[in-house]
Formats: sequence, C-alpha cells, structure tokens
Amino acid sequence: MSKIKTAIWFLKNPAYFSQIFQVLKRKKNEALENTTTEATAWCKQHSLPMQEALKVLEIEGYSDIDTIFPEVFNEARAAADAAPVKMGGEGALSLIYHLVKKAAPQKLLETGVAYGWSSLAILLALQENKASKLISNDMPYINMGNDDYVGCVVPAFLKPQWHLQRLPDFKGIPLALKTFGNEIDFCHYDSDKSYTGRSWASPLLWNALKEGSYFVSDDINDNIAFKHFCESVNREPVIIEHLGKYVGVIVK
Repeated sequence: MSKIKTAIWFLKNPAYFSQIFQVLKRKKNEALENTTTEATAWCKQHSLPMQEALKVLEIEGYSDIDTIFPEVFNEARAAADAAPVKMGGEGALSLIYHLVKKAAPQKLLETGVAYGWSSLAILLALQENKASKLISNDMPYINMGNDDYVGCVVPAFLKPQWHLQRLPDFKGIPLALKTFGNEIDFCHYDSDKSYTGRSWASPLLWNALKEGSYFVSDDINDNIAFKHFCESVNREPVIIEHLGKYVGVIVK
C-alpha cells in the first residue's frame, strides 16, 4: 500500500520524477547503504569534544545561538510546535552559526530544509553581510503534505537574503550552482543522506566550493559515504557529536 501511495504521489508531482531514478540506484549500492554500524564507530573514534573542535576550527567567542537570539528562537519554536507536520530537529545550529560568522561567505548553498532550523542559523549569521545570499534546496516529504511548513521557523525579516527551491537534489543542486556561477563559499548538506545520494552530491558541491571554505555535512553516521568522500579529497574532517548523531566539517 505504501508503494502504491508513493507511486501516486510521484504521478501527481512529475517535477520530482528524477528522484525515482536516484532511489533505484540505491539497490546497486545496497551493501554500502547498510553501513551505519561501521560509520558510527568511525565517527565515535574520530569525534572531538566541542571545545576542542572549536580550537581546530579557530572559532572564538562561542555561545549557544538561542542565548544570542532568545526572542527569535522562542518564536521559531512556537512556529515549529504549531505545524501539524513533524519534521527534523534543530541540529548543530550554534556550530553552523559560528562557522558562517567566521567565514563571512557571500554565496551559500544548503540542501535539506524541513522547518528551516539550519536556514535560520545561517541567515542570522549573515545579517551584517548584506551582499550574501543563501539558496536552500528542499524536496517535499512524500505523502506528508508538509509543503506549507517548509522553512516555517524563518522570520520575514531574514528572507530578503534567502531563496528557497523546492526540487529534488538531482535538479536543485545544479540549478543553485548555476545561479551562483558554479562557485560557492559555504555548503551545508542535510538532504539525501543515503550513500548513493551523498556520493553523487558531495563531489559536485566540493568542486564548486572555493578554497578555504567550509563543507558541513549532517548525520554522517548514517553510512560510510562521508568517510569515503573525505578520503577521496584527502581531507581530515572535524567531527562533533550532537544529540547522539554526528556532524562533519571539512575545509577545502
């Protein structure tokens, strides 16, 4: 029944047909898709306490983002609680905020939005950097009816620097990169977390990333795609545990 409902959803939403082929490709990588145990062990072995990670990343003056912007976060959490569709949690927002503040990037690309928590953190960090722009790409959750609530925690005063695309990664990432002239200086990956999805998107995003810029990837313990990608680009990641999951940061 769930497969039938999914098929009907795609028939009603032909703009997302390309995602079907991406899902089918996962069958070829089935052994690599099911590597959560190995990935979690690797993350645990290489993760750093937050304070040590901040030193490696040369971030000073670290504070929790909701203590810096308490009113914004009170309103954001109220908006998320009021949404009838339940989506992803807040994630490592303080880390993302301080990375963006330090880097002062101009062209930022984010994949995966849900309520818009990471979008909120990024946009708050860009307030003094008016020439900057964030493009966030997000595909609707299949059969969840969440369209009206994607990005709902982002307040109106932050939206002038934000463009939200509603496309599968296969279409949305190339479009966003084209908009930016195939050059970005900050990337936050939080969309298709399958091994297949990460292995397709990460090199594409990395090639467009300027030297010295941050590549941030969420939930890297889901499979060993992030580990393999770091090895392929010869980079040692900074890995932080956050609420039982792991975030990876690499610098180009």
